[in-house]
Amino acid sequence: MNYLSLTLTFLLMVSVASSRAAEVTIESIDTDPELTELEDKDNSEQRDVGEWHISVSLGYGQVESIIGNVDDYDLYLLPRISYYGDNFFLENTTMGYSLYEDQDFYIDLVGRLNEDGIYVKLDDFGVFSALGIQPPLRNPRLPPPPNVERDISYLGGVAANYTIAGYALRAGYYHDITDVHYGYEVDFHVSKNFMLTDQWSLYLSTGANHKSKKLLNYYYGTTGLESVNPFFRYQPNSSGTNYLFSLNSEYAIDNNWSWQLLFKRTFLSDEITDSMIIDTQHTDTYFFGIKYTF
Repeated sequence: MNYLSLTLTFLLMVSVASSRAAEVTIESIDTDPELTELEDKDNSEQRDVGEWHISVSLGYGQVESIIGNVDDYDLYLLPRISYYGDNFFLENTTMGYSLYEDQDFYIDLVGRLNEDGIYVKLDDFGVFSALGIQPPLRNPRLPPPPNVERDISYLGGVAANYTIAGYALRAGYYHDITDVHYGYEVDFHVSKNFMLTDQWSLYLSTGANHKSKKLLNYYYGTTGLESVNPFFRYQPNSSGTNYLFSLNSEYAIDNNWSWQLLFKRTFLSDEITDSMIIDTQHTDTYFFGIKYTF
């Protein structure tokens, strides 16, 4: 498998493109990955305008699959690339442009990969990213269809960020700009960075991600051809909301080396877990290793 592509993709799930220089990340393994991330930005680093920031983490972690016939993916290498200009910024596969900014409030245009497509393509991508009620006529559940083909989508939208009493609040709207499913996501996150000692930082984030019916139908709906039995097809009848919690902790050894721990848990909406291709109610992403910053 392609470890680099899986890592970059996962970094997106765990990254959130709206964070700023004073924050710490974990993306999915992005540092949101969004641990990628688990959030998009790394609060442990002070960013200089116009400079590239590159780091590589070596260790072990795993991206848990939500698809029944897709295996979990092991992580050994976690690269991270970021750039912040006066207005433009890049965080692995997330990019954005600042429309307005003052001391405590800013608004960004943001583009990012959709994590649902990454989960479906986990076998192909390698590094990448997720409370249900059983629908009727499926007890016991049917085995997942042997092949589920979905395309990865890229989302574009706007995110508003506000800082108060040391807490970072972010709300964003992102729409499919690749004509894959024509759906959208709306998210809200609250995060805070703690300096436990001069060398030890801890970044915590929690939030909700609301996904439209079109997006859910495309990634988690099944047709008669995809089902073991043509009578057991599934299409979500409404939008749904995932809830997540993530942390990123780093302990500095010196100016370049640090220990890193990433963790993200996502609780899936009923509209996702009711799908016959899903075999879990939540998914975890984690990584522990040593990080080198160039």
